[in-house]
Order: sequence, then C-alpha cells, then structure tokens
Amino acid sequence: MRPNPIGENGILKQLGADDLATLQPHLKSFTMVRGAVLHLPGGLIQHVYFPLSGMVSILAVMKTGEQIETAIVGREGVVGSSVGTYGKSAFGQATVQVPGSAWQIQADRFVRLFDENACVRQATIQFQGVIFLQAQQSAACHALHTVESRLCQWLLPSRDVLESDTIELTQEFLSHKLGVQRNAVSLAATALQKRGLIEYLRGTITILDRNSLEAVHVSATRLFANTSPGPQRRARRAVNEP
Repeated sequence: MRPNPIGENGILKQLGADDLATLQPHLKSFTMVRGAVLHLPGGLIQHVYFPLSGMVSILAVMKTGEQIETAIVGREGVVGSSVGTYGKSAFGQATVQVPGSAWQIQADRFVRLFDENACVRQATIQFQGVIFLQAQQSAACHALHTVESRLCQWLLPSRDVLESDTIELTQEFLSHKLGVQRNAVSLAATALQKRGLIEYLRGTITILDRNSLEAVHVSATRLFANTSPGPQRRARRAVNEP
C-alpha cells in the first residue's frame, strides 16, 4: 500500500483531505540516490519533487564546471516549484546529497495544482522564501566568514533538515558547499573536532555539541545581520506548522 504523505512532507501536509485525494493519484514514489541530478541549470523542469527523507542540494554551476551550494531542501519543502512561478527552466542544479525518498509529480500537473489551489500556492511561495533566505545567507557567509564558521553555518540547517546529528557526505560535496579545496575542508572539520564540537570521520560528521556550534554560527551571522539567530529554522518550522 502506498504510504500516506501527510506528515512526511511539509508542503503536502498542508493540503486538505479533498485536495490530497485529488493529488495523490498523480504522485509517484521516487528513490533519491546520492549524486542523482534532478534538474540541470537552464534545463527543462520535467518533474517536481516532495522529499520524504534525505537532502537535495541546490547548486550554482559556473561555466568552468565549478559548483557551489546555495540552498538545501529536505522533507519540509519541495524541489522544482519555481516552475509554478518563474517558468519551466531551472535556475540551478538540484543534486541529491543524502539519499532518501520523495513523491514525484509531472511539472505540468504541479503547475495546474499551483494555479488552482491557494493552499499549495501559499505554502510553495513561502518555501521559496526559505530558499532565497538560504542563498542570501550563503553569499554573505562566503564573503565574510572563515571556513570553520561556514562549516558550522551549513551543519546546523542540515541537521534540522535530516533530523539527525549524523550527516553522511563526501569531502567533494563539502568543498562545493564551502567554496574551498578539499584540504581546507579537512582542516576546518579537524579544528571543530579538536574543540569537541563534532566527530569527523571519512564521509561522516556527527554533531556532538550543538549549542557550541550555534554559538560559533551566531557570532558570525550577527556580524552582518540585525536579526536574531536561526531565521532558516524559524522559516522551516513555519512551513511545517499545521
């Protein structure tokens, strides 16, 4: 029997029973394999994804092939929803960084749902605000902060998205995320490990002291923001509220 998506994805959770009954026949179960590319930059968005687990990275890809992450999406959100507001072309590359599962829907069917259902439209636009906020924060962090601070800035929302203190990833991905060479990733992670904040093994980071990570992150973000800490977490929590 197909699992019920209510409560598993933050966008679908906000649908009423009648809307969900209309939508569910068009949802297909999709396995998110690490490294799978869901959308290419400038490419046609053919499907929209509602993650149930795992994590998708939104990447800006340069002409040289260099990549840098601008946002992450987990089960609180949706991948490819810009097709409902900005047209059929993807702005960035969507790549699965942590494997999981998702509901998949044809893009044209999603656009129809977006146009006809105010609840879906509101939730989707609200989550697009979360993506914009992440991109804004990422740009500031890359310009102003140390690699250690940027690593903390990434670990905290990733932990919230995955709902786990253990995050499996590759050095290559972290180098994309932080915009540095792999050896700089190792140095930053080792420094945090020596301070007792994380445990760093090849391919895995385990958060040991979230409060101290937040202290490093907050001291950095307050250098350029006049807001209280944790705007991403508050925005994500708002999306998931009933």
